[in-house]
Amino acid sequence: MISRMRKSLSVLLGVGTAVGVGFTSLTPANAIPWERLIFNGVQLLQLSNISPQQTVALGQNIHQQVRQNYRLDSNSKTNAYVNRVGQRLARASNCSQVPFKFYVVRDSSINAFATTGGYVYVNTGLINAADNEDQLASVIAHEIAHICNNDLIDKLKQTQLAQGAASLAGLDQSAVTAIAYKLAVDLPNSREAEFDADDKGLQYMRRAGYNLNAMPAFMRKLVRQSSAPSFLSSHPGTQERISVIERKIRNGR
Repeated sequence: MISRMRKSLSVLLGVGTAVGVGFTSLTPANAIPWERLIFNGVQLLQLSNISPQQTVALGQNIHQQVRQNYRLDSNSKTNAYVNRVGQRLARASNCSQVPFKFYVVRDSSINAFATTGGYVYVNTGLINAADNEDQLASVIAHEIAHICNNDLIDKLKQTQLAQGAASLAGLDQSAVTAIAYKLAVDLPNSREAEFDADDKGLQYMRRAGYNLNAMPAFMRKLVRQSSAPSFLSSHPGTQERISVIERKIRNGR
């Protein structure tokens, strides 16, 4: 995971251009001491102590990049539907205090992703592919779990280790947002993070009253397609994940 991040972020940090997210002329790495590098009032070195308010602020910044790079759907009925399902699951989650916001991306590909601070995005292609609300809920619950687990913050921590503290020193808030966007949207989560999000997602579905079997059923449906959708192609061990999910359902976990 760390080697993948190093390769993907080398362009961001090495040549001064944030690929695909609209930032240029990053400040040289030695411009200011590492201990003075701050974004949203928190030192990157202290990511382990980042507050809920700061994760929300980072999520808001990333959202502005999502708005620039994706077409958000304006259909009020579709948005209300996704928000209703999402809020129902959010209330049943382990981080219900987070101000969750759910957005529909106008894109025919089957995909969904989450950033941090409560921001969840679901493609229209995934909504159309789901046979019922329970299947849609299974994906949203999984994405909510990534937020509750602070998986993006963990990616940022790993990036610090991979790049070395000095290589990030001097980046302004826009550059840090660009890196966080890249990690959240373009790079897959680790195998451990995916299995944990599946497990937490099942818990949230159970508490919210959704059919747990919808999660493996939807995944099996997508796997049977001629070409794997982006929602699964970037996620590790799909068949193994399905088996683990079904076993946990049988065991009442």
